[in-house]
Amino acid sequence: MQRLAITGSSGYLGDCLIDYFRQRDAGTRILGLDINEPRESVPDEFVKLDIRSPELAGALESFAPDTIIHSAFVFQPMRDEQEMRRINVQGSRNLFDAVDRIRPQRFMAISSATAFGAWPDNPVPIDDTWPVRSGSRFRYAADKAELEQLLVRFARQHEDIAVSWVRPAIIGGPNMDNYLSRFIFGMPFLVQIDGFDTPIQFVHEQDVTAAIYEVLSQNGRGGFNLGPPNWTCVSEIARETNRRVIKAPFWLVRFAAWLAWTVRFPPHESPPSFISFTRYPWVVAPTRLQDELGYRFKFSSTETLCEATQDTE
Repeated sequence: MQRLAITGSSGYLGDCLIDYFRQRDAGTRILGLDINEPRESVPDEFVKLDIRSPELAGALESFAPDTIIHSAFVFQPMRDEQEMRRINVQGSRNLFDAVDRIRPQRFMAISSATAFGAWPDNPVPIDDTWPVRSGSRFRYAADKAELEQLLVRFARQHEDIAVSWVRPAIIGGPNMDNYLSRFIFGMPFLVQIDGFDTPIQFVHEQDVTAAIYEVLSQNGRGGFNLGPPNWTCVSEIARETNRRVIKAPFWLVRFAAWLAWTVRFPPHESPPSFISFTRYPWVVAPTRLQDELGYRFKFSSTETLCEATQDTE
């Protein structure tokens, strides 16, 4: 990989990717594309634009990347869900058109373990081959499920490109700072919905970038679950962060979430549809990463949890 383009390069994952590729392959030239200026990690070249911009293809053509990583997605829930979908899905379609013209050697998109949805019948853990189900009312998960459907079609039509995607669990580590970290670690107590000790999986930011590098360097194709072969749970998080656990029925927790979202209660940053992901399991098994590519995780889910909580204590 000599010329790498990263969409969403100024975000949390974009920063981590630039740092990792710089350390791993000093000769790789990196193009960053984002609506925000670079933060700590500055790419060799940077173009400020929206992923939906008609100028996207031209910016990529000028750089002529051999590898493209697509990580430009809205992660923070928006109240305008249609606008969120336009950015996440239509923006991805715009990039697909550019990739179709440029024909890089490798194209990877960052999906999410949420694409599997939070369903009562999800196995624990979910294998790579488990079907992605797009029926989730949680916008981010629905967008990722739709993205994967587009990726499957795109890969079939472009066999000359190594098209891949990864499904990270909750990305954590020392740089984690988003609505999920504030939701999980900022509450004075944790809730076991319906008394269920929900399994929750964290994947360390270093494992995410290293696994992405491994998939690309081996010209991996298709979807790869990206989470360690273990997970934690609500009760363990409570112990590790010295908080108490209360039990409450699903309907009550969802009503409280709806009320907080509706009245715009400041500490509450996610819609009530997110509550399903705190009730039902969506942890993943990294079968393809381990068996096909030989990747071994450096951090367990609990170790990642502990690192993510260090700055919140």
